[in-house]
Amino acid sequence: MANLKDVKSKAVKITLLDGVERSVKFTLNAMAELEDRYGSVNEAFRKLEEENSVKALRCVLWAGFLEDEPEITERQVGSLIDLAYMDELMQTLGQAFERDMPDAPTQPVLVEENQPTGEGENQDPNW
Repeated sequence: MANLKDVKSKAVKITLLDGVERSVKFTLNAMAELEDRYGSVNEAFRKLEEENSVKALRCVLWAGFLEDEPEITERQVGSLIDLAYMDELMQTLGQAFERDMPDAPTQPVLVEENQPTGEGENQDPNW
């Protein structure tokens, strides 16, 4: 399980048609909004990536803006998107989502008692 300190938002900056630089952050609240609309975060991104859904694009971007702009609407976000840059925008959203996820946990290395570690000269020759 990830440590809470590992689950932190690392914003990606994006500038849309209005020229305002905004942060895209996939916080717990953003992911909850996506679950409300799509049933799961994975389904939202599946629709975005596999179906090139403009509704999913607008909704995912809106959810990513909510942390800094809680009053922004999906409709307002939709008016900021230039479809000519849809592929680039989808890649940016994917990067933002990956940044906000905790690093994969590393598996602890279990060392049995009396097992040689490869260090020192006093090792049990039966190992």
